Amino acid sequence: MRISASTTLIAASVFGRAAASSIDLRNNNGVAFTPIRIIQGGYNSTYAVLEFNPFVEPNTLIVAARYNTSDGNLKAWLSRHPINSNIVIGCNDHAVPNAPGYLTSYSLDSKTGEMKYIDSVDTGGYPVPDYSVAAAHCAFFPSGKTAGVANCYTPVQGQIGVAGNDNTSQATSHPHMIVTHPFLSVFYLPDLGEDKIHVYKIGANDSLSNLTSYQQPLGSGPRHLTFTSSGQYMYVLHELAVNVRPYQVDQATGELTQIQDDAAEVHVSNDGRFLYASNRNLTAAALIDSGDASDTIAVWSIGTNGTITRIQSAMAYGARQIRAMELSPAGMTASVGGQDYIVAGGLRTDNTFVFKRDKLNGTLELVAEVGETYMPSAYLWLG
Repeated sequence: MRISASTTLIAASVFGRAAASSIDLRNNNGVAFTPIRIIQGGYNSTYAVLEFNPFVEPNTLIVAARYNTSDGNLKAWLSRHPINSNIVIGCNDHAVPNAPGYLTSYSLDSKTGEMKYIDSVDTGGYPVPDYSVAAAHCAFFPSGKTAGVANCYTPVQGQIGVAGNDNTSQATSHPHMIVTHPFLSVFYLPDLGEDKIHVYKIGANDSLSNLTSYQQPLGSGPRHLTFTSSGQYMYVLHELAVNVRPYQVDQATGELTQIQDDAAEVHVSNDGRFLYASNRNLTAAALIDSGDASDTIAVWSIGTNGTITRIQSAMAYGARQIRAMELSPAGMTASVGGQDYIVAGGLRTDNTFVFKRDKLNGTLELVAEVGETYMPSAYLWLG
C-alpha cells in the first residue's frame, strides 16, 4: 500500500522512550503499516526472521522468530525461485571436514518466513584445505528448472585449474558465486583460487558449455560479481586485492571488455546508477573488544560509460566481516513510501544493520540494527 498524503502520524512509545519521541505511520483507516520481514541465514542450523519497521521513527529492527529446519544443514546462502517465490534453495558453505557440500530446497511461507524442508542433494564439492568450505553459492537458472552451485575445490565443469599465489584462500580452485546474465543465456563464475572469471553458455535443457575464461590479476581473488539492470556492464569484486573491476558486456555473446581498473559482496542499485560493495576486516580481531573493528560498505556512482567513482564508505558501527548484504527489491519500493534499503550483517559480531539508500546521490544512512543474528551470511527480503 502506498503512503498517501493523508497518512496519519501517531505518537507512540518505543522501547520505553517517551511517547513524543516516536512516530507511528498508519493508513487512512487507522491501521498501522505492517513491518517488512527479512530472512537471515548463517553458519548454523537455525535461521531468523527479522522484522524491519520503516513506518515508525526511529525505525526498528527485531528478531521476530527463529527456526530450526529438520535437515540441520547450514543456511549460509539462500536463493529464491525466479518464478515460484514460495520455493527457496540453500547451500552449506561451511561443511564439516572432508564432507561434501549440500544443496537443499525448502517451501517458504511468505507470511511467517518459515521454511520447510523438501529435498537435499550432495553437490559434489568438498572442503578446501584449512577452510572446510564446500558449496559457497547457489542460484537458479532463469528457467527455474535448474540450480547451479559454486563448489569450492570442484568446479562446475572441467578440470581444476592452477591456483593463485595466496597460500590460504588460493590453495586450490575456489569458485565462489554463480550469476546469470540478465538477458543472455550465459552465466559467469568467479574463481577466487584461480584468479579467473569462467563463462558458460546455457543451452537446451539447461545444458552447459564452457565459452571462455578471463584471467584476473594474480593474487586478486575475484569473489563476487553483479550486473547493471541493462546487462551492459558487469562489476567484479576482488576480495584479496580489495577493489572492483568494471567490464563492458557484449550484448550478443556475453564476452567481456575491461573498461577501468579501479571485499565480500557487491550489488548495483535498482536504478543502475550506484554500486555497493561490503568490506571485511579480516585482521582486526583484537580490536573487537575496543569497538574499533567496524566494517564499511563502499559506494560508487556509475557513469554513463560504465566507469565508477567512489563517493562514500558507510560505517556499520560494531560490525566485523560484512559477509552478506542485500538490497531491497525494486517491487518493494512503493510499499515503503518510495524508499530503498540495504540489509547487511557482521559475521563475527552476530549483528544485522539496515541502511536507507538516498536514491538521488546513492549514499547510505544507518537507520536500524539488531543483535543475536548468529553469524549472518545470507538475507532474503520477503516484504
